[in-house]
Amino acid sequence: MAEKKKRRLGFSEPIRQDDPRLDGHRTTYQSSRGGWFPEEAKPVPGQRKSGGRRGRRG
Repeated sequence: MAEKKKRRLGFSEPIRQDDPRLDGHRTTYQSSRGGWFPEEAKPVPGQRKSGGRRGRRG
């Protein structure tokens, strides 16, 4: 009998880092938060930060 290749998460071989099927599903381990979390968006140089209005209150 031929041995069946062990499959993980439905993939028959290791997944490459640049595989388009992983878009939007990348996570990193953060020990201070206690687990795996989605990657945070990196700021774009020259773009204003969101939130908070400029000017006087009143």
